[in-house]
Amino acid sequence: MSTPHETDDTALRLALRGLRREIAPGRDLWPGIAARLPAQAAATPPPTRLPPHRRGWPWPLALAASLALALGLAWQLRPGTSPAPMPTDSPQRLAAQAASPAASPRVAPAGAYAALPPEAAQLTRHYEAALAEIRLPQVPASWQPGMQALDRSAEQIRQALREQPDSRLLLERLRQTYARRIALTRRALYA
Repeated sequence: MSTPHETDDTALRLALRGLRREIAPGRDLWPGIAARLPAQAAATPPPTRLPPHRRGWPWPLALAASLALALGLAWQLRPGTSPAPMPTDSPQRLAAQAASPAASPRVAPAGAYAALPPEAAQLTRHYEAALAEIRLPQVPASWQPGMQALDRSAEQIRQALREQPDSRLLLERLRQTYARRIALTRRALYA
């Protein structure tokens, strides 16, 4: 005995088999297509060609530009041309800043991030500018531990970046930590 579900499947299969019939067109379509092909080819303009005196000049120009770029990069990255690291704050002042409330953003002195890779130093400058722009007058005591923990994490990541300046993972972690700290500061502003 067949179930109603099996009957529906059988009817559907039979209906699908009936759709497989090939139907020949009522008339031959090829003569009309063939008649339009030459007219269409005549209406399309031929591709433009450069004059003989201008055909070969782009590749030498591109080669010269690539060579100039490579020499410029080599000149910028030559050994012995990095700027001398500037002295940072004393350890006592850094410890005092770490112990201070997280209400106001700590703006580092000009040379504090000289030992960081350029991308991390730029990211840190942008982070400090964003914190300064928020202008949080007073941080509630309940928000301070979270902000201080994020500040400590950022300092640890910056220290690790000084030791491993090519680490993309550390740079991404620093960016994420800065983003979390800014988001927490904004939430504290509107709390």
